[in-house]
Amino acid sequence: MKGRRLESVYVMFAETACVDKTRRNETADLWHMWLSHVRYSKLDVMIKKSMLKGLPQLEVRIDVVYASCQYGKAYKLPHEESKFKASEPLDLSHSDVFRPVKQASIGGMKYMVTFINDFSRYVWVYFMKEKSETLSNFKDFKEAAEAEVGKGVCCLCIDNGGEYTSDEFSRFLRECQIRHQFTCASTLRQNDIAKRKNSKD
Repeated sequence: MKGRRLESVYVMFAETACVDKTRRNETADLWHMWLSHVRYSKLDVMIKKSMLKGLPQLEVRIDVVYASCQYGKAYKLPHEESKFKASEPLDLSHSDVFRPVKQASIGGMKYMVTFINDFSRYVWVYFMKEKSETLSNFKDFKEAAEAEVGKGVCCLCIDNGGEYTSDEFSRFLRECQIRHQFTCASTLRQNDIAKRKNSKD
């Protein structure tokens, strides 16, 4: 950078300095972003025909797709609604842990875990100080539900949260011969019965 001296101070022209610095770092990707993510093939044409004042002669690979453009234009196909419904109580139970709230309760509770019976949609709710209490609450739910219904819990549908995938939790389910049904990571619709219950909306 250069600046002229005015008494004891050097006056710098920020605009010129920024332009010079930017010019040295110009790339096809940068111009692609500045021009609202125009296709690289069009950017190449603009450069060759000098269609834009100030656009430098850059090497453009027209076979490249900018990663953000791919993510921005991607979409998920709609999920079909499940036709399955349990035929008896406790054939299938759904569970989810509600994320920590900003303000803990008077008793210091920050988390909540729900267990939902797929057959009746009856809900058991337990409040927790830590996520690690999920297993002990599942044991309480299992005992209360089985005493009420008169049969055992058959299957538990959960996401891949660490509170459900611990060795201790898995071992307990094996001992009780309860099937573990995992949903795909980051696919809320597969565990929507539990997720809707815990939604703040």
